[in-house]
Amino acid sequence: MAVSLVAIAALMGSSARGSRKLEQHVALVQSAYNALWLAFPSRLPPPAPMQSGETMSHVWRAQAQPFAMDGAAGTSAWAPEKIMLQVRSPSGATVELETIRLFRRQAER
Repeated sequence: MAVSLVAIAALMGSSARGSRKLEQHVALVQSAYNALWLAFPSRLPPPAPMQSGETMSHVWRAQAQPFAMDGAAGTSAWAPEKIMLQVRSPSGATVELETIRLFRRQAER
């Protein structure tokens, strides 16, 4: 009987820890998604190549840099930018993402 109770308690403990870890991971990924849209809310070129902030108690830092392309990139109305995003949770867990976003080129005068 005691062995059964120990096994059940261990299972419940691991299930609770697993649920907590999953919840923290989902919060971290959601914060990364929010940070990406906070840093670059529109298709206009970013105001600064380096941005940082905090969302949902998660600290984030985003960096934009031109994306190297072959071919005639200057003829398009859109310019690709490589976005590197790092988000750190209050527990210290981090996620780093790299993506490409298209921004409208500034009209030349």
